[in-house]
Amino acid sequence: MTAARLRRPTHLGNTALAAVFVALSAPAWAADFQVDNVRIDLGRLVISIPKVAVKGSNLEKAAFLALFASGANEPASTRIAKLTATEISAPELTMEQAFGEQKQSTTYRDIRFTDIRDGKIAHGESGSASLSALGGPAGAMKGTLKRTAFDMLDLKQSARVLTEKATPGTNEPYVPVIGSFEQDGYDIDMGQAGKMSIGKTTARGFTAKVGPEPLLDLLDKVGKGSEELEKKADDKSAAKDDKSDVEKRFALSMLTLFDMFEYGSGEARDFKAMIRPPATDKGTKPKDPVEWTITRMAFGENAPDKSGFAIEGMAFTSGPGKGKVDSISYSGFSFGNAARELRTLLASPDANLEQIDYRRFIPKIGTMRLTGLSVDAPPIIPGKQPIKIALGTFELKGGEPLNGIPTSLGLTIDKLVTPVVDTGDNPGIAELLAMGIDKLDLSAKLDLAWEAAKNELAIRTLSLGSAGLVQLDANGTLANVTQDLFSSDLALAQVAALGATARNLQIKLQNFGLVEKLIAKQARDTGRKVEEVRQQFTMVASVGLAAMLGPSDAAKTLASAASRFVAKPGTLTIDATAKSPSGLGLADVLTITQPTEIFDKIDVKADAR
Repeated sequence: MTAARLRRPTHLGNTALAAVFVALSAPAWAADFQVDNVRIDLGRLVISIPKVAVKGSNLEKAAFLALFASGANEPASTRIAKLTATEISAPELTMEQAFGEQKQSTTYRDIRFTDIRDGKIAHGESGSASLSALGGPAGAMKGTLKRTAFDMLDLKQSARVLTEKATPGTNEPYVPVIGSFEQDGYDIDMGQAGKMSIGKTTARGFTAKVGPEPLLDLLDKVGKGSEELEKKADDKSAAKDDKSDVEKRFALSMLTLFDMFEYGSGEARDFKAMIRPPATDKGTKPKDPVEWTITRMAFGENAPDKSGFAIEGMAFTSGPGKGKVDSISYSGFSFGNAARELRTLLASPDANLEQIDYRRFIPKIGTMRLTGLSVDAPPIIPGKQPIKIALGTFELKGGEPLNGIPTSLGLTIDKLVTPVVDTGDNPGIAELLAMGIDKLDLSAKLDLAWEAAKNELAIRTLSLGSAGLVQLDANGTLANVTQDLFSSDLALAQVAALGATARNLQIKLQNFGLVEKLIAKQARDTGRKVEEVRQQFTMVASVGLAAMLGPSDAAKTLASAASRFVAKPGTLTIDATAKSPSGLGLADVLTITQPTEIFDKIDVKADAR
């Protein structure tokens, strides 16, 4: 998604907030009084209101006009805090705003605000609105908005965020700006870029803080930066340093914008979009547009895990390709600290990138989850079968971070189904097809955690398998894993990793058909009977392993179990434990000159069933 496309929905959200504030800042209201043709020019934001009616104001007309007069000595936030009225209404309000070279105009209709006290609006509504924009990279845009309503809008804090900046060196607190919000839907024609629409949106608990620069100035920087990035991307002669400088300034503006808001909870339904790729060179076939739908997007308390963010019922098509995802979600994830660290870095012109501790920029992972992915794509080789890929579940979970690194980690991949396609240049794929394996149904799981009290890293689960073929499960314990492994000093972390020792390891190998396929293929390749090949494999496992591993009891146990497994493939289990209480370290392994010597350092149990 281009930066320009990211910018468009941002315009709408911040524009609506600015419109409410500035509409009430017009020098035209008095108790039970009407004023015509109001125009407020704030430079980057111009508000035009043909007619405004005010009821129950606490100010006389002259005092009310003076409160919002241009050139007033008091800040806008101080003046707006003095506003009190029973009702303010306007048939129409038009806002014109510039974002770089793009000029946007939004007209709200049937506006009514009630119970305005001390610069806060208890309830507000707009019956409908229309939007138009010119001058952007994608050309002209237009759209319509349905009913919009909100409760508990803090105009004073909105004014501060829009027009003021925080004192250098201070971090302003987040202040509630909107108690709750409803938007019944909108449709936008983005010109050459495509179309987009969304159904009902609800939200609550929206907060904002005064940032290092006014929001209106920041939005202008984001708009100009996005346009400059697109121009630099198309300019083949642009110097690398010039592009890097533009990217740095744009990233700094976006990170600053990100840090100014907390979004509370809410959901949006029935998202639809048709995105057209940028025009290609003349003479080349245009790329297919992307049709994209989402049933529901939710965040905060409205998300399934009561936190984070979730996308449900997503589907997309582009030409002959199509796909869907049942859900994508995260919870417990936080990019806030990483964003602040990165913003500090980008703001420092003398930062030495070679001496930066990149662990500071690792976000808190929490839990990220994807379910129900399926993709249908055209065949890799013309004339062959289309490609079908599916994934039941993907989950990544990280917890208890230390110096930015999770000390517990969980990974689950369930039912990743992918075809085995012969591209002609991969011998391994050709071998799978020769065994009759034309698709893989893969699953994997990893669950490990560091125990500080014991200085141990427990590998609770490590598994990998393919349905109908084979399954490998393992678990074990690494000892002498100290806190230095998570140190920000890379050299110290490497020393800690080298000092770890293996205390025990359990392995279970289950055959679900792979061994039989290997034997059958070998029989076909050599022109022998399957049973003859099986007997040969059993002999190799028995005699070959015994000769290689030596005459120790542990070696004999391992070779015997392996030969029984080959003779009658089922389940092979191996349990290895270091004889030393401190475990088996790297130094112990390096001193081994013959494979048989490993059995002097470990105890082994093995069985095949």
